[in-house]
Order: sequence, then structure tokens, then C-alpha cells
Amino acid sequence: MVKLKFIIKDSSLVLRISEGKERYYKSVKHLLTGSPNLARHWNADKERFSANAVSYSENNKILEEFKNPYTKLLLEHPELTARQVASYFQPIKQVKCEIIERPVGNAVPASDFNFVEKYLEEVILREKAKLGCNFETYSKLLSKCRKIIRGFSSLTFQSLDYKACVQLAHTFAKYDGYKGTSKSFRNLLGKASKDKDVPFSLAQIGDFKFAEYNPKRNCADNKTPDILTQEQLRRFINADLSKLTPQYKNRKEVELYRDFCIFMFHSFFAPCDVIKLKYSELTRNNTIRTRRKKTHQLVEVPVSPVMGNIISKYRGTTTDGYVFPIMDDEKEKTYQTKDYTFKKFREKLNIWLKSVGKELGMDYDLYAYVFRHTAITVALDSGLPISYIAMAAGTSIEMIQEHYYNGDSVTNQQRLQMAFMKAAT
Repeated sequence: MVKLKFIIKDSSLVLRISEGKERYYKSVKHLLTGSPNLARHWNADKERFSANAVSYSENNKILEEFKNPYTKLLLEHPELTARQVASYFQPIKQVKCEIIERPVGNAVPASDFNFVEKYLEEVILREKAKLGCNFETYSKLLSKCRKIIRGFSSLTFQSLDYKACVQLAHTFAKYDGYKGTSKSFRNLLGKASKDKDVPFSLAQIGDFKFAEYNPKRNCADNKTPDILTQEQLRRFINADLSKLTPQYKNRKEVELYRDFCIFMFHSFFAPCDVIKLKYSELTRNNTIRTRRKKTHQLVEVPVSPVMGNIISKYRGTTTDGYVFPIMDDEKEKTYQTKDYTFKKFREKLNIWLKSVGKELGMDYDLYAYVFRHTAITVALDSGLPISYIAMAAGTSIEMIQEHYYNGDSVTNQQRLQMAFMKAAT
């Protein structure tokens, strides 16, 4: 009888497919988000990550989705051997290549760069070394391609032409998230064309455009950022801390969560910008001058009285010059996962905000980034120049015009109606 079980083998998480003394292994390391600490947070009996692991919920779901096809296969075909099960989902056409030991530094040998999968793995490693955590986009792309593209491990850059891209587009279109997936894949092709170690040129695909195969290309995109209404924002800021989310016993933690969110609203900052803000970035002109962690764009925003009070509240309670008592550089060095402290805090913050959202009667799960979205929307509704808002928020005018400045605001609609009525009198 064939058995399936997730185990740790050679410091990596794998799915063991066994029958008697026969063993086969399928690595899932490449699918996991955030590089969780297996030694600390893997529950071998339950085959799940504990709640203390970074991105535990997402990773547990990934493991479940990875194992399900094999479980279903065994139910439908109990006659299969362990070897047949292990090779069942392999592409029909296999490319034989010599297994080359990876050099120090986990770099992929240049000889492997003809394979899209291998090059994508290398891109993820390179992005992880940069600031901004952009590797997650490519990690999701790698995971999705392995799931939906038959023979992905054998796909080479040399085989990519106009026709091949059309086939890929049709495959992407069968699943949700076509726009994001196709954009990430196109960005990967752009990187490959500029890399001297990759045998690929954009000339191979001619004038092919993924956008032309988007199944929703003719649909109006009504998606706008989630924001707090004026009443919801007022209730959040003025809420009685002693009554807010009473199920949380650590009231200092609740106070920190709310101060953190209020600071985001007053500064336009994203969570990663707030958590890593240092006193050295406060200027004599009563402003904050820093670079956004995601875009590296230099921004300067005024320190409002509310922000000043929050800064003063935590002064003397932090380490390493941080404004908020969250980061600790020495502890951060002990974690295997990059930005572990930030990711863990963000995860706990969003769990708390979900409870807050229910108390506010919101029709979606409240999360940290909503406060940045709300700040930009409030600034636009107040008539501030869009160029200034883009500068303060560390983004582009085009991004704000596309996602925010679209006339959905009730205030803007009322102003427009008044302008038309005035013009007609």
C-alpha cells in the first residue's frame, strides 16, 4: 500500500511517497512562503506548521494543495506502485541533463539557464538579496507554473517563440489572476533577454502581447483600493482602548497596534516603512525624510502633532534607533527568514485588524495597507495636488490616477455635479 507523508529530509521539507522499503521524495521547499524554520515550527505528527511559523496559514494550505492530487490519484488507482505515483505527474517528455552540484552561494550554474524553471529559481535568489521583498512575485509565478504548465521543468528559453507564448497565454487564461501571472512571466522574459547567460532574445516572440489574450480584457475594471469611510476612520481613531478587541489580554500590544495604524494614516507609509523608521530620519524641519523600502524612492512628509505624540510615547523604549519598539537588530540576526520580525508583526497586526473590522461592521477583512489607501484617498478628496501626494506617498502620478483618482469618491461626484449645475445657471 502506497503511503504519503510530509517529512524533513536533508534540512528540507519533502513529500515522501513510500511502499514497503521503496521511497520517493518530492521537494516542496520552492513552494513555501517566507522560508519557515522547520526545526522550530514543523509539527511532524500533524504534518503542519505551527501558528508560530511565518506565513503558517498560507504554507499549510500550499502543502494541502500539493498533496491532494496524489491522494486523489491513490483513491482512484489503488493498483499503482509508489514509483508510478511518484512519476505520474512528471511531463511525458523528459530532458536528461547531468546533475551539477550548486556552487557556494546557492547560485544556479549558467549551463542551466536555458531552462525557464532554473532561471526563475535564480531570479528569486537575486531578488531576495535586494531590498523590497520583490521575490514573492516570482515565487508565486514559479509555484503557479509548476502546477499548471505541463512539462514546465523541461521548458527552455530556446523553445519560446510567438506560438509557444500563445499556448502559455491560453494556459494562464484558464486560471484566476491572468493579468498578474502574465505580467510576471513577461517581466521574467525581459530579465532573461538582458542576461548574457540566457540564450533568449525578445525578438523570438515578435510582437506578441499577453494583454491580447486576457479573458477579461473587454471587462471594465471596477476594483478600487479598500479604504475606511470617514465614520469608520473616526471610530477607529477615537475608540476606547479598554473596550477595543477585549479578547486581547495584552492591552499594551493593542495600543501599539492602533498607534502603528494611525501613524501609517498620517504618513502615507506602508507597514514596512513604519516598522523600520529610525530617529535618524527625523529632520530639524519637523519632517521625516526616508526612502520607501519597496520602491527605494526618497520621500519627505511632515510630522503631524499626532505623529509627534506617538514618537514621543515610545522614545526610550526602543532599540537600535527605531521609532517603534518592534525591531531588534541583534535578534533579527538569529532568524533564518529574512525580515522575520517585520513579517511576524505584520501577520499578527492583520489578525488583530480583522477583529477590529468586524467591530466596525466592515464588509471586508480590514488589513494594514488600508490605512495607506485611506490616507491617499483623503488627501485627494481634500484637493491636494496629485503631484504632491505622489511625492509624499513615494509612488507615481500614473499609479494614483489609475487606482485612486477615478471619480469614485462621493465627494468628487458631488463637486462634479455642483460644477455642472453652476455652469448651467
